[in-house]
Amino acid sequence: MSWDKVGSWLKKNAGPGTALIGSLLTGNVPGAIAAGVSLVSSATGSNDPVEVLAQLQNNPETLLKLKELYYENEKLVRQHLQVMTKLQLEDQQHEHQQTQETIRAGDSSLDEKIRLVRPTMAKQSWVATIWYCIGCFGVQSITSDDLFNLGIAAILSSPAWAYLGLRTGDKLAQAWKDRGPK
Repeated sequence: MSWDKVGSWLKKNAGPGTALIGSLLTGNVPGAIAAGVSLVSSATGSNDPVEVLAQLQNNPETLLKLKELYYENEKLVRQHLQVMTKLQLEDQQHEHQQTQETIRAGDSSLDEKIRLVRPTMAKQSWVATIWYCIGCFGVQSITSDDLFNLGIAAILSSPAWAYLGLRTGDKLAQAWKDRGPK
């Protein structure tokens, strides 16, 4: 078992404060993970994630000791979480920047074939999606069998959506969530 599982358990079951230690354990910054392991190990007296999880689950006093350690080191825990969040956001920003530079390089290429690759793929994607939908509708009108699969339509239309600027489904989901009921 890994420290990640201990961290997940803490985030779900330990309550505020101690759940932040769980966030350290499930993060991807070695220094933050080490700080979380140190706090949990101090509270349980063990460096083995299996033993630590068993103690946390079965001994309420251990969880209380961990909460005390959290309150003594709250500033340190929050600093580690801040660093983890900052690194994650910088990574996402860099990834987006690289994607945009690649797209711009293709769109401004001197070679016409390279410039037309993305628009051509988008057009082909729309045509394939339309034909798929029409074909499914045609089969349904003749045989009453519903062959349409939203997953297939989504896969066929994804290059077109990407060309239009929708890179990931989470952006669409967030847009719908932000829109909310009126």
